[in-house]
Amino acid sequence: MAGAIVIVSDRCFNKSMEDKAGSVIDKFFQENDLLSKCRIIVPDEKNIIMETLKRLCDTDKMDLIVTSGGTGFSPRDVTPEATKMIIEKEAPGLVLAMLKGSLEVTPTAMLSRPVCGIRGSTLIINTPGSPKAVVECLNFIKPSLKHALQLLKNDLEPVKVTHDAMQSLPSPTEVASATGEMRYSCCKHKVELDPELVARRHRESPYPMIAVEEAQGKVLEHCLSLGDVVKPLQFALGQVLAEDVYASDPLPPFPASVKDGYAVIASDGIGKRLVISEASICGSKPELQKVQPGWCMRINTGGA
Repeated sequence: MAGAIVIVSDRCFNKSMEDKAGSVIDKFFQENDLLSKCRIIVPDEKNIIMETLKRLCDTDKMDLIVTSGGTGFSPRDVTPEATKMIIEKEAPGLVLAMLKGSLEVTPTAMLSRPVCGIRGSTLIINTPGSPKAVVECLNFIKPSLKHALQLLKNDLEPVKVTHDAMQSLPSPTEVASATGEMRYSCCKHKVELDPELVARRHRESPYPMIAVEEAQGKVLEHCLSLGDVVKPLQFALGQVLAEDVYASDPLPPFPASVKDGYAVIASDGIGKRLVISEASICGSKPELQKVQPGWCMRINTGGA
């Protein structure tokens, strides 16, 4: 089967940047028995992309076209729009497989807008511009790619072989009927239990016990790092501190456990007062301390 590579990039077209995605796609073709017929570099121009794809489909009769680039949010990213204009059928399952797999690698995959579809007997697949993302996306659809191309060529014999093999696989309902539970998990610790027989449930966990540190490690292995964000204090409500914060001065700045307030002379009225340093009213004998006009004294009911 013949494949074509279309690199959509202004910078690669102007030769201000080297095309690296094309070599990655070419290697994928070789590893999957696809003959790489051509590699074309075009700018991010909708009409040029459309005309290139139409020629490869209608004149050159390619079995597969893989594009790279122009699938993001930038103003000149128009590869999906150009592809939609010339395809006759969409292939949303391939797009779903690529996005689902990519989201498990990086959350920024949600910003990708690939389109996959069919024109005549040619399958067109949009992939991102990053060589790493290209490899990942092609590998996500690899299990069904060969079968898809066989269907488009109406190659009935291998198609029948694939369909017969699929028919021999047990369905989820058959598994549920045989074991008493619907299974989709890949966990190796299976529990054979009829959900109707609650009284016969396990009294002890059938799963191996592990240390808390090990469990936390396993969880963190599958967590995506969100990175640090700097925010003003007034907008930080509900956020999690990236690191511990320490006051530049010790609080309270004297040997006491609680500071409840200050004793003042009411007749002084509103205004600033000087604090009597190294003194506080605490314990059961406040009369031992005296507050002078214009001054205030700390009240520490919890002081020792």
